[in-house]
Amino acid sequence: MRTLIVTSLLALALVAPGCKEPDPNKFETHLELIQDSAKRAQGFSGLERLTKTVVSARDNDDLLEEFATKVIPVFEGIWDEATEQQENMLTLLRDVGRPEAATLWSKAIELDGSSDARKKTILALNGIKKAKAKAAAPAVIEGLDKLVGKPSLDDSEQDPGELRVLMAETLGILRDPAAVPVLIKVMEQPADKQPVGVHRAAAEALGKIGDPSAVDALLTVQYRVPDAPTTTNIGERVKVALVAIGEPAVPKVMQMLRGEHAEVQKLAATHGVEQPNIQMSAIQILGAMRAASVVDDLIALFPQDDCKASAPQPKKGKKGKKKAAAAEEESEPDDSAATMRAVVANALGMIGDPKAAGALCGCLGATRNPGDTFPIMEALGRIGGDQAVSCLTGYVKTAEYDSEVVEKDFVFEPRWEAARFATLAATPEQLGQVKTAIASNRNPKVVEEMAKWEDGIAVGEKCGSDKGCYLTTLKDANADWFAREKAAFEVARLAPGDLEAAKEIANAFKTRSPDARVSMAWLTGKVADGKPCPECIVAFDSVLDAEKMSMDASYQLSVLMVRYTIPKLTPKE
Repeated sequence: MRTLIVTSLLALALVAPGCKEPDPNKFETHLELIQDSAKRAQGFSGLERLTKTVVSARDNDDLLEEFATKVIPVFEGIWDEATEQQENMLTLLRDVGRPEAATLWSKAIELDGSSDARKKTILALNGIKKAKAKAAAPAVIEGLDKLVGKPSLDDSEQDPGELRVLMAETLGILRDPAAVPVLIKVMEQPADKQPVGVHRAAAEALGKIGDPSAVDALLTVQYRVPDAPTTTNIGERVKVALVAIGEPAVPKVMQMLRGEHAEVQKLAATHGVEQPNIQMSAIQILGAMRAASVVDDLIALFPQDDCKASAPQPKKGKKGKKKAAAAEEESEPDDSAATMRAVVANALGMIGDPKAAGALCGCLGATRNPGDTFPIMEALGRIGGDQAVSCLTGYVKTAEYDSEVVEKDFVFEPRWEAARFATLAATPEQLGQVKTAIASNRNPKVVEEMAKWEDGIAVGEKCGSDKGCYLTTLKDANADWFAREKAAFEVARLAPGDLEAAKEIANAFKTRSPDARVSMAWLTGKVADGKPCPECIVAFDSVLDAEKMSMDASYQLSVLMVRYTIPKLTPKE
């Protein structure tokens, strides 16, 4: 009996509340150990396991909130004494990504040149980025300013400038205007004092912040720091940043265009950059910005003097041959004018103002060279309107490239390209005009290529002014790519300012056609018309992220167009 009583009492003791085993799924279990210096390592091991589970769980907002309210205060209390665990704390804080950790991240930004301090700073910056912890901005600004003054503290053999790049990226994500002065200071560093990657990151950050006071620094850095001609170089980062700043940047860009920006002129002269190159850079920026206020200025810059109809051929014979040679030499197209024409045409097409159609039409085919002919056709296709459609359909019937410039099979390529852009520019009522122009061609190669536009014409004829009909084709991933492109143009015509329509066009960016992707990216911005569209940005990013390692060079233009469009869709804070 005595044995039975003892056993019963033991059993009761084991199930009594005071004798339960600590619950490993409770933060308190591990925090109690962490606050005891003798058991701290054990506490952190348990907390790491629990935090990993919390971070990977679905619908974990309540658990992350609990981490913020229970764990972060404990970390703040032991931070100074638990130096051996600071890296562990920073790793956990980064993984959880709660802005309440800003105080600890600010403390962790240590810049003494040691590898330990470097590691902690990187962990802190990644945490700040993830949490968008704006309260940590002053510490990041101070740290970046210190590194600009003493770059030797950021001289990693493996990745020089890594800390400055990460700090600039972090400040861009935080979008704190207080960071603008230090980011401008970064932009003003010469190439021998700072890796070019730091300039790039600072340019991108200034674009995200969107402060007009950064425009001069953005314009001049292109001429201060040489960079490789890539799609991610300083020039491209600057262009995207200025698109983000928008209309307030236009006056300074126009100063650059007219040769009136003193610092740009001085730096350009130092590096041997000629004025036409400065002009073309400014024009490209204005086009990417879709700066409607400068259309008249761009038309005035569009070279038209050599855009004349071909003169009658002189008679044959010795005298005739001499006259022919003289006439050919006299009418030789100016390469610099053709290059400028291409740049201006592209900008006018990006802006899409119908008033540009007259000048563009007057120079269509002036050189019989794809270099300026194609950009003019593309611009007219984007601009649309009666004049553009009439011009393009006329060109469908007569266009030829110079046989000395292109291969024989592509002499008539401008005919089928003009037919594509005419189809996109035409309203449903104008498609008959396009079809007649297409039917006038008899060359087998041209007929074969023209057939590619039939599905697009069919969509226009079928849907007329029915937006829902076009959206059905636009959403159909199995539909012909050109039919979807034509549907997108018609949706844009019928639904300006409609964010749902903009979102559907952005979703159609998944099409496998590089040409259609360029249109989808451009049209999304056109339809949104300056309104924020986060869903559109998600649609673009999902495609670019999924194809990051597999996208070939044929998609390069569509990627650039997305970069120029996203800032116009980004909500302003």
